[in-house]
Amino acid sequence: MKVKIYILLLFPIVTFSQLSEKVNVVYKELMQKNQIESQAIGYSGEESSTYKMYKELDSIANEEEILYMIENGNEVIKGYLSLALVDRKSEKLIQLFSKYLTEDKILKIQNGCVGYNSTTASELYTYVFYQKGKIEEIDNYKNASDEMKVTLKEYYDNDFDNFYNTKWTKKEVDSVLNQFNEMVLTNDSTLSQTISLIFRLNDYRLNNYERVKYFANKYPSRETLATLANFQNKDDLELFHQNIDISFLAISKFPDESFIKTLQNKENENLENLDYYEAISSICADDINQIKKNIFDKLSKSDNMFTQEYVQYLEEALKKYSCEYNSHLLLEIEKFHNR
Repeated sequence: MKVKIYILLLFPIVTFSQLSEKVNVVYKELMQKNQIESQAIGYSGEESSTYKMYKELDSIANEEEILYMIENGNEVIKGYLSLALVDRKSEKLIQLFSKYLTEDKILKIQNGCVGYNSTTASELYTYVFYQKGKIEEIDNYKNASDEMKVTLKEYYDNDFDNFYNTKWTKKEVDSVLNQFNEMVLTNDSTLSQTISLIFRLNDYRLNNYERVKYFANKYPSRETLATLANFQNKDDLELFHQNIDISFLAISKFPDESFIKTLQNKENENLENLDYYEAISSICADDINQIKKNIFDKLSKSDNMFTQEYVQYLEEALKKYSCEYNSHLLLEIEKFHNR
């Protein structure tokens, strides 16, 4: 398949910019950091000095300066200041995302007390995607009671405008994301972390079967296989069987009878596997219904309170799929909760 070449990649995002003295001081400090941090980090919720630098830059730098810093800065600069451009609804986002895909770098992120790795393209995509959630929260706020509005303003305090303000509409967000998706799928070199994140955010549904299949073969993962499964092409069954331990979510999207025997064989090792719950809940065959019953019995009779909590996850999975036995077992689970 011929990969589309974006002419905008032939030119730098910004050719020259002179940083103000104040911006330059904070920029150089932030350049010394090696990870992106949320506003509060650690188990104690300590305020992050790194995050404060980002917010200061956001408040004092104009868009030309931000683009210059992104062009010349490290991954921390790129990750943070991409968020600033999204908040400003910059016209450079498509160009910036294309550039990130060609030179995608791993980002270290500390969110609260959880640390993980991401990519520059993933973080930009996620923050654009997040604007839809913001829009819904803003709509909910507008429809809330006066008492609830007061409570929310007190709760968020100085961060209220951050949470309840966006320049975006859902139509605009979808337009940008559709362009992002096209770039991702037509770029053979898109990193696996970026692919998995975007497939997951799109609820494992993208329209380009050939390209989804390309990435499922190149990077067989929970996310790529589940996205491929939504096409329900029997030619892909062998790939799912070959990667069965990461294909349980895929099975729930494509509950073919060829998986029944395999799911039976995998029962004992997946007592607390939420994707396995999805797989068995999507199939109504008698042999699989017995697995559902077995798992519920083991979870509900366990002396371990944490194991018993998985009954709730099993319940949530059963509710998603139309199956007579699921309804029967849900009544048993309700009795368990009310015991």
